[in-house]
Amino acid sequence: MPNEQLERDGLAAPFEIADKSNLDTLCEIALELEALQGKQNKLARMAGLEDQQRWSTIINRHMAFKPIQDLYRDANIQSVVADCFSTDLVLWQTKFFPKYPGVGENYWHHDRIIENGDDPINIYDTTNHFSVVVALTDLGMDDGRLEYIKGSHKPIEGFDRDMPRIFDEMPEVLVDRITPLTLKRGEFAVFHSAVLHRSLAYGHKEEDWSPNYFGTPIPELRSKATREDGRISLAARLARKDTVIPANSGANPAGVFDGIAEPMPYYEDPAKQVIGERSAVMPFN
Repeated sequence: MPNEQLERDGLAAPFEIADKSNLDTLCEIALELEALQGKQNKLARMAGLEDQQRWSTIINRHMAFKPIQDLYRDANIQSVVADCFSTDLVLWQTKFFPKYPGVGENYWHHDRIIENGDDPINIYDTTNHFSVVVALTDLGMDDGRLEYIKGSHKPIEGFDRDMPRIFDEMPEVLVDRITPLTLKRGEFAVFHSAVLHRSLAYGHKEEDWSPNYFGTPIPELRSKATREDGRISLAARLARKDTVIPANSGANPAGVFDGIAEPMPYYEDPAKQVIGERSAVMPFN
């Protein structure tokens, strides 16, 4: 069934999940994985490996944690995605997004990071590559809010998409299309992965914001924030089941069987690691 908002804006929301019983568990998983990554990065710095900083513990953990799989099998998510994008889809990437007071802005970007194997990105093809974001806590206007560019899944007169996937300066022609996306705990949005979006810095004054204002981190505010002060979302990327997912994009960082905690050693060549099945691609519907 066509969705008018999705067709017009490239994004449809809000919808509500059917079962909210796992939301607290999912938040706890996100926070523990983030804490684990912080410890790993601290040890990497102590070992003189500053260039090895990473945040891979919060990416593609759906193969290790059943509550993540259960979330995306939620009856309402399945129904909305089927109505909007049809069936025969795979889920190939997930990522937690914890954000705390003092954390800086996430640049404008889109999620269409792959096409089909090595094929070039076909940014305006709306028959493949979709995203779902679920609010594990409230995602409000003042909590490092999400914003998106209405209609950016289609060509916009005066806007040249021949540009980097991630950028900070918003072209003037898009300014009037900047739209807040707020979600209550347990609500979700679906969108074409080509839609441009960002999250604002958490802790800047509302009056400071303008289309090209960039919210830098505020270390003193972040240092005072506790893990309970943040907000958390969980995003998933979907594709048609016959899409070839490059191995480095659809990889579980530690492999299926060791996915709960990525090993600490930082290998020069991750391809040399043999840690069981590494695929993070799973059937979605």
